[in-house]
Order: sequence, then structure tokens, then C-alpha cells
Amino acid sequence: MASVHQRYRIIEKIDAGGMAEIYKGVAVSLDGFERAVAIKRILPSLTQDPKFVAMFLDEARLSMQLTHANVVQILDMGRVGETYFMAMELVDGANLRRVMQRTIDLGMQVPANVACFLAMEIAKGLAYAHEKTDPQGQSLGIVHRDVSPPNVLVSRQGEVKITDFGLAKAKSNVFVSDVNVVKGKFAYLSPEVVEGKEPDGRSDIYAVGIILWELLCGRKLFAGKNDNDTIELVRKGEIPKVAPTRADVDDDLDKLIQRALAKNLKRRFQTCREMEQELGNYLARKGLRATTADLSQFMRELLDTQYEIETFDVLTLLTHEMHELARLGQVDLTIGQIPLRPAALRAKSVSKLEIGKMLDNLDESELDELAHNDTSDGGLADRLEPAEVSRASTMLAAHSPQKNAKSKWVIPAVIVFCLLLTVAALVAFRVIR
Repeated sequence: MASVHQRYRIIEKIDAGGMAEIYKGVAVSLDGFERAVAIKRILPSLTQDPKFVAMFLDEARLSMQLTHANVVQILDMGRVGETYFMAMELVDGANLRRVMQRTIDLGMQVPANVACFLAMEIAKGLAYAHEKTDPQGQSLGIVHRDVSPPNVLVSRQGEVKITDFGLAKAKSNVFVSDVNVVKGKFAYLSPEVVEGKEPDGRSDIYAVGIILWELLCGRKLFAGKNDNDTIELVRKGEIPKVAPTRADVDDDLDKLIQRALAKNLKRRFQTCREMEQELGNYLARKGLRATTADLSQFMRELLDTQYEIETFDVLTLLTHEMHELARLGQVDLTIGQIPLRPAALRAKSVSKLEIGKMLDNLDESELDELAHNDTSDGGLADRLEPAEVSRASTMLAAHSPQKNAKSKWVIPAVIVFCLLLTVAALVAFRVIR
């Protein structure tokens, strides 16, 4: 197998999580030809765990068999010492979770025709995977099992690509998981899966239906206060209609969404191909255009829009921090409990995102998910994901009562000074711009 040092030049580390870490790199050929890639490497700490290694290799083997415009292409796999890696195509855009969140942050809506087009493209990629056969013409029996916004990448050019077949079920898998264990993100599972039944292609269809509903409604469909609540909501399968909340969604589209989310398997779309065709027929009947160009325009507007940080926002931030410092007094200061950055300051320009930032972030909560716990949003049903916070809160040392009384104000003074510097930098930035 290829060595990452011989074949690839590592540019920077993009992300790291519970199972793997992602690097931005360049594939280098003998004649000097270079291609930007994303390199996914299993964490060194997991290389001795046969289960994780088998899952990682299953994902690589399966993904390398899939060549389709709506599936992220795996270009290579290899090993460095005991660590395995995959080289993947790089996508200039964002994952669907970030797209959804950004529309909320900007006060936008995903147009109905664009939402339908996204669902159609996801369905196309899944249809290809579901119908994939081996050289003898036998079905590979692929079911993704983890279709969710983080695992759908959308490029600036209007491309839609499914990624992360790490939980996919296929006849070729070496690692056989416990059939009694529910896998996938709980909020995107189908009722039959949470009941312990074997998933098939219709389970993936249900997930596409959830995504379409959320694109149109701008919030999560199933968002319980905890994992058990979320599972119970999925089990009940109650789907609110979209039409009453959107002027550009009529009863006909609502019926298609309800069909994709039918609890009764026989009433659901039977194949992703059928769902894609029905959505296409709907758009044609309504005279609505939905193309790659339309999605590309939407993505460019979404990703290129800059947040304006107004003086009011900065002053509000500073005033709030002063009140917080006064309120805390002698209490220990914990960065993370104080909302240091409002939404306007949290926002970043995402004019150039790489695939590593698009892949589902494998943080501590998702490590728990690998142990079969859900990563719910803690009941924040009105948002698609909670506001991003630091991976680890920075703790400021507490001052004991025996210390000099003056020392208890040293840290608050430093914080205020830093905030004043931040304000000055922001004002200078606005003047220069």
C-alpha cells in the first residue's frame, strides 16, 4: 500500500475527533503533477482496536467501489506504520449542516426549489449506492445508515456529494456489528430502525425526507431534551406539515414529504430513484427550475455573505462583560460560562472551506455516539445545532480567601484590558476596510 510520506505532502491539520483526524494535503506524482486532497487518518490510539480498524478499512474498501457524481470519491488508501489513511477528493463548499446553520444565522430561508434539488441529488447518490452490484451482477446490499446533514457536502459549483460510509451496511463488510445496537445519529433514524429492525434502502429514504423537511423549516424535526426523548419522537413519527409555514410550499410538496416520512414502510417511497423522480415531476408541474446553477448561486450568496459587526454589537458585548465581572465578584471566573462572543462575532467568513471541515466533526460527544449514544442538541429544537463553543473551556484559577484582596481583581482587569484591545482592533478593521 502507498505511504503517505511518499505519495502525499501534508499541508495542515484540519480537524480531529473521536475516531479519525483530517488533513489537507497534496498528492504528488513522479512527473510533478499535484492534486489537492483530504487525508483521513485513523487515530493512533485506535490502531490497536480491531473493531475500529475493521470499520475504517470497510469504509475505504466500500467507498473506493463507488464512482458517482453524488458520492465523495476515495482516491487511495494506505498505511504508515500501524496507522491507516484514506485520500479523498477535496470539495470547495460546506456540509449541509453548516449550510442550514448559516441560513439561520443570516436570517435566510432555503428556497423550496433549491431544497427539492438538494434532496433529489442526495437521492441520486443513494440510489446509485443501493443499486451497486459486484462484477458478477450480484447486489452489494449497500445501505448508508448515517444519512444526515454533516454527511452531505455541497460545493460552490452546486455539486452535492454524500460522504462517510463508515456505518454503511454491505455484504462485503469484514466487520459485522451487533444487530441489536442502533447505529447512526438518532435524530435521522427511521422508526423501524429504532424498533430494532434491519435497515434497508427505505431507511435511507426516511433520512432524506428528514433533511428535506429541515431544509424547508429551518429547524430539527426530531429534537428531544435527551437521547431517549429523541428516540421516542422518532418512534412516534409525527410529522408536522410544512405548507402552513412557507408560502412557497404547497400541499402537493407536503404530500411528497409526508410520503418520504411515512411510518408505514409500504406507504413510503420504495426506492431513492422513485423519490428523486417524483420530486422532479413536482418541480416540472409547477414550472419551477432547479439546477446545479441555481444551487451554485445560492451557495455563493450564502458563503460569500459577510457579517457586519456594528458598533452596537461591540458596545453591547463590552457592557455585558462589565456587568458579568461585577456580578461575579469573588466567585471563580470560568471562561465558557461567560458568553464572550455573541452570534455576530461568532460568525466567520467561510469563503473557502475544505472537505475536512465539511466532514462530520468527530468531537467528544460524537465519540460517545460511537459508543452508541446520540449527539442530540439538548432540546434546542429551534436551532439545527447549538452555537459553537470551544472544545475545552479555559479555567481561570480561583483566588483563595487568604490571598491579598487586590489580587482578586487582577484577572478581571486583564480581561477588561483584552476586551478593550479587541474593540480597538475591530474599529481599526472597519476603518481600514
